[in-house]
Amino acid sequence: MVLVQSNMDPSRRPRLEIVEQPKQRGMRFRYECEGRSAGSIPGKNTNGDRKTWPSCQYTNIMAMQIMRVSLVSKDDPAKPHPHSLVGRDCNNGVCQVNVDPSNQMLGVFPNLGIQCVKRKEVSQAIQDRLNNGINPFATMLEGDERSAVDVDLNIVRLCFEAFIQDSRGKYTQKLDPVVSDPIYDKKATCSSVLKICRVDKTHGSCMGNEEVFLLCDKVQKEDIQVVFFRDGWEALGDFNAMDVHRQVAIVFRTPPFCNSNLQEKVDVHFKLRRPSDHETSKPLLFTYLPVFHVCSIAAMLLDR
Repeated sequence: MVLVQSNMDPSRRPRLEIVEQPKQRGMRFRYECEGRSAGSIPGKNTNGDRKTWPSCQYTNIMAMQIMRVSLVSKDDPAKPHPHSLVGRDCNNGVCQVNVDPSNQMLGVFPNLGIQCVKRKEVSQAIQDRLNNGINPFATMLEGDERSAVDVDLNIVRLCFEAFIQDSRGKYTQKLDPVVSDPIYDKKATCSSVLKICRVDKTHGSCMGNEEVFLLCDKVQKEDIQVVFFRDGWEALGDFNAMDVHRQVAIVFRTPPFCNSNLQEKVDVHFKLRRPSDHETSKPLLFTYLPVFHVCSIAAMLLDR
């Protein structure tokens, strides 16, 4: 296969361009034994009113061509990933479609699911890719065991390749491959969507140190923070790994507000944040109260 080279103006050179990225989170990778009910990878701009799908387009060329999409690793240089694409037009872990001027040279992929392999199956799965010529950036060598060991099974990227007909009608030329944003496995706590489900307290003293019980979707105890913020101010809830219970509950103490002399209540927000990839949850409201207000409430409760 020959990589297309050209001395023409880069803006006029045939190339591939991703026009709709995949949605990065919310997709669960499924094992083969679970069947094909994994759903399909939605597009980044999917919402309640409109569905979109990962899409890639040829530019500066108008003739029937072949577009192929496979899975590659999260890091560059991109290497073949052991997980497979399954669904319509998929075979041996990759998907291939024809594009032509009638569809604006656009390849749309509405039926792609991700089928995952177990760690012990990684080496064989990668070898199968190489045997079928799936090595978009020529970054893997046969027998490269270290690459098989290092691969992250919770994150993949889509790699789009383009194959162009020569004068004999054979697909002997290809354009530079392009790679999508990462897609994270929903069931992996190291990359899942962060969500606060419930808290037992949404107000407290501006001096901080209020104990709060927070229920959440699964998190990793070594890779999670509770962040309070408002207008450029930010502070972290106080807790350690032992305060994270079975990955779904955190007991923490509130940080002091930046102004300990409040004369009236102040609303701030708090959220979960994963330091490893900076992913955050939707924020919730928390109200800081002046010290005298908190003391009055405490005295009222004692009087009862």
